[in-house]
Amino acid sequence: MPEESHHPKRKLKIPSIELTPSVSILIAGVIIAGAIIFTNHPGSTAAAANAAGNTGAAGGTVAAANVPAPSASDHIIGSPTAPIVMVEYSDFQCPYCQMIYPSLKQIQSTSGGQIAWVMREFPLYQIHPNAMPAANAAECIAEQLGNDGFWKFADDDFNNQANIGAAFFTAEAQKLGVDMTKYNSCISNSTYLQKIEGETSDAENSGGNGTPFTVVINTKTHKQYPISGALPLAQLQAVIAQAQAGK
Repeated sequence: MPEESHHPKRKLKIPSIELTPSVSILIAGVIIAGAIIFTNHPGSTAAAANAAGNTGAAGGTVAAANVPAPSASDHIIGSPTAPIVMVEYSDFQCPYCQMIYPSLKQIQSTSGGQIAWVMREFPLYQIHPNAMPAANAAECIAEQLGNDGFWKFADDDFNNQANIGAAFFTAEAQKLGVDMTKYNSCISNSTYLQKIEGETSDAENSGGNGTPFTVVINTKTHKQYPISGALPLAQLQAVIAQAQAGK
């Protein structure tokens, strides 16, 4: 885990999207709503470059995305070759990720196999102290229990988000039945740090300046439809319909 050596960051909440931590400071004493740009890593410019795509309160789409295509190595419900794949970059402590989780689950489960759902890591660790530990726990559980273990952890995390922390993650690993010696070694060695940071960079480089950041992919045309924030179910379905039509 990167050291928390930065100056204290302000946490800006806008309904439907949790923004990444900021290295920008507004000057001249004028505060403009939505103008504080947050970035997840020191020196990152991805969020600032794509700020115009963040529609704030209602969520919305950003201009373009180029995230890695889904593969069998992803945490996925459904097939990576399904006609439509929703790739969600998520933070286990983000309240808006908790909000969108049941909507994405409903969309996938009622699609008749036509839509798959991938979850990748995007922990906003500078404003969510439990985000990185949760991401580490999820990956270390998945190391032993595979795809099913990851999604069971995700279900329990979002169903109990107010209670997450070190004790919760340990209890969850024990409940799911992992080898605790191997699990504790995985956690202490930050085995999946590179994977987590890589997925975070993929999100930022494609315009993800907050969580949740979801990219709907038409696997036939390879066209990508990025969504910023926790859009209501009907709006998510409208983006998916657009992707299915190839527009």
